[in-house]
Amino acid sequence: MRRKDLALFAFLILVAAWIFAQAQPGPTSPASPASPKPPNLPLAPTPTIPESKNSQESVPPANVPIFQFQLRAAFMLTPAMVSAIQSASQHSQDAKSAQPSPSGKDTVPTWNDPIVREVSLAASLGIKIQGDQLIAMIIFTPIEIVKKTLTLLVQNQIYARSPDNSIQLNTSVHTIRIPLGSVFYYYPMGGDTKLGSPAVIEILVNQK
Repeated sequence: MRRKDLALFAFLILVAAWIFAQAQPGPTSPASPASPKPPNLPLAPTPTIPESKNSQESVPPANVPIFQFQLRAAFMLTPAMVSAIQSASQHSQDAKSAQPSPSGKDTVPTWNDPIVREVSLAASLGIKIQGDQLIAMIIFTPIEIVKKTLTLLVQNQIYARSPDNSIQLNTSVHTIRIPLGSVFYYYPMGGDTKLGSPAVIEILVNQK
């Protein structure tokens, strides 16, 4: 009886140990650490362009010089006409006194209708003049004014008919200086008192 009791008691202990082992939670894998949340950073300020103290300097100044051009052209000038024009231009102060004195019909050129235009400094003024023997496209650009004298950049493109009826193209770029308020005579193809001139342009410029 004693052995049976000991065997039963040992069996009960084993059963109790087995039950106890089943009741214990099995080993669990360590939980993966949660990814840390990023800290709440303040939003970056929107970049702004600071207003320049000299922002008004980018605006073109309102006192840019304005020039009024009065132009007219004449063609097929005889040597006497060129001589009369040059003589009158040496003493001219305005458009009226610039007229060649009508000492004879051969000394007064036939002028085209006047052209009046206004341009600012560094702006271009283009004109087209046409005679029986030539067509000229001329661009005047005022580039500098010093002591009432205006410097013009002049670009010429001239189509001229030769005595044999062929057409010649002449181009040139140069500068001329003209006094403000006085008449100036410009010969796009040259001219003198011995050969005359194919064309002349009378220029009167006033600053507004």
